Amino acid sequence: MESNCQGPAMPNDALLRVQGLSKKYVRGVFWRENTPVSAVSDLAFEICRGQTLALVGASGSGKSTVARCITRLEQPDSGEIWLDGTEIGKLSSRQLRPIRSAIQMIFQDAVTSMNARFTAAEVLEEPLRIAGRNRTERRAMAEMRMKEVGLLPEWLCRSVAEFSGGQRQRLAIARALMMQPKILVLDEALSGLDVSTQAQIANLLLDLQASHSFAYLLISHDLALVARMADTIAVMFVGRMVESGATPQIMAHPQHEATRQLLRSRATAELRFAASAGAPT
Repeated sequence: MESNCQGPAMPNDALLRVQGLSKKYVRGVFWRENTPVSAVSDLAFEICRGQTLALVGASGSGKSTVARCITRLEQPDSGEIWLDGTEIGKLSSRQLRPIRSAIQMIFQDAVTSMNARFTAAEVLEEPLRIAGRNRTERRAMAEMRMKEVGLLPEWLCRSVAEFSGGQRQRLAIARALMMQPKILVLDEALSGLDVSTQAQIANLLLDLQASHSFAYLLISHDLALVARMADTIAVMFVGRMVESGATPQIMAHPQHEATRQLLRSRATAELRFAASAGAPT
């Protein structure tokens, strides 16, 4: 993939650079045990500060495996993962501790990513408590992050279960911001929301990026969302990157059949939405 880090201030200054990333899983089948299945093969990309790369593809293309590997929730089999000048792909759990705050992940299902019995304050303050911050500092930071994502600080005493779906996703974003990350990995983070809420959260993420120069790795199959948020697009198909480039170029002139199929799915979804909106009630 060609460098997308171009500009007068920081030429080729990639915040995240992935080279030769590969990951296999061993799965048993009834006629043969321990069959290796390749989820990601020889993947390479980079993201600069303040930019968004969308990793798109059909279900099973390997997108989420990439997210788990670069956040080191899983160990890649081979390749390099450079985060702000440090190669993190082979670091031990102990070595990763001071680095993990720089890259945070926001999941599709905010309900299962947070303990529903916790209060919002407990959810937000937990990373800072583990880091040894005092109670006053933790609460001040939690109140600031609540305001930043459009939630009232008075709601810190509410349990997670009392928040709506969109509010929970805002809370998940606030939690990710608590450790002042440099890059956020959005693993289908908006796909479970209704269209109106999805647009509101997308606007929030764009505003946060403009304010803090966050880099985003946006993992999605929704090209309508991708076209709005991403600077560049990388298309995955059965574990490999088959096409990449600037968003307008990919949207207007797709070269691979996997990309064209995603665009057809987008057009079909838009037609269905328009038909339902115009249907008599």
